[in-house]
Amino acid sequence: MRIFWRLRQFVRGVAAHVEAAEMLVVARALPKAALCRFCSIPLDGQRHSLNVFYSLQSAGWHDPDLAAAALLHDAGKVAGDAAGIFLNPWLRGPLVLLSVLSPRKMDQLAVDNPAAGWRYLLYIHREHPAIGAAWAKEDGCSELTCWLIANHQATISGRPTNRQEELLALLQWADSRN
Repeated sequence: MRIFWRLRQFVRGVAAHVEAAEMLVVARALPKAALCRFCSIPLDGQRHSLNVFYSLQSAGWHDPDLAAAALLHDAGKVAGDAAGIFLNPWLRGPLVLLSVLSPRKMDQLAVDNPAAGWRYLLYIHREHPAIGAAWAKEDGCSELTCWLIANHQATISGRPTNRQEELLALLQWADSRN
């Protein structure tokens, strides 16, 4: 069933668009440098991030750190762009399927070297939370926003015990819905 959901997500990504009014929402939620970072995300990634943001807003969560994390949580996925290796929807779909069906194989194939081509994309896919958190820090985001981005794919066990964990659980909930 999860595979069909991922296929639906792929189709939605290929047809993604972002309205100009939505970019104004993003501009109000992020520091200027982080807004530039958001703009570097491919359109399908922007749409996904906005959908995560809107899911949180619709559920009544208007925390500024959570909002910024929702918009930037996948920004690290563009790390390959500087090396000319772009993680587009045609590649992202198979990468996500590989990570779901055989995470151990993905870890074996991932290489932290842009010269490794598609194997570098596996590394980026796996490490994008840490990459994105480092960039968010450079871009002037709060410590909490950076922590949320860095941990957005971490496994949570039990109920949240503090505000930080509660916001992380909310981010993960919204991300999993979109």
